[in-house]
Amino acid sequence: MAWHYEQFLLSVFIIIALLINLIVIYTNIKKVKHTFFDLFPFSIYLGWVSDAAIANISYYLTYIGWKGFEISNVTWTIVMMIAATILAFVFAVKNRDWCYPLVFVWAFIGIGVWNSTPYPAITTLSYILAALILILSFTIFIKKNREIIREMGGPS
Repeated sequence: MAWHYEQFLLSVFIIIALLINLIVIYTNIKKVKHTFFDLFPFSIYLGWVSDAAIANISYYLTYIGWKGFEISNVTWTIVMMIAATILAFVFAVKNRDWCYPLVFVWAFIGIGVWNSTPYPAITTLSYILAALILILSFTIFIKKNREIIREMGGPS
């Protein structure tokens, strides 16, 4: 609702509060015995809210006319995409969560499609980062499934 009424600073605080709550829920689920289906919706939602927080903060800074230390918008977009990629990698590796980073793949493909004509550098980088994150997700998925099979007494 805050976004609808152009209360962009308020929407930043709301999305950050939501992000903190999701981190607490995710962390609490990880502390107890859980199944994939217990954690899956929170992994995806946490990924989405992480992306949304970055986007909301970026939009708010643009809205208030922040000049970003006189760095171009294209450069800032690249910096934010790299920061988001680092976040996706660190979170996924630390939590051995292959679902969380998939939301970043989706977001980067969207960025690439949206910027294909005006900013080809952003498009190219967004597709490269999406591919790297997708490879990370598949790698974590394969490693987790090998461990599950091994624990069940199956072939290594």
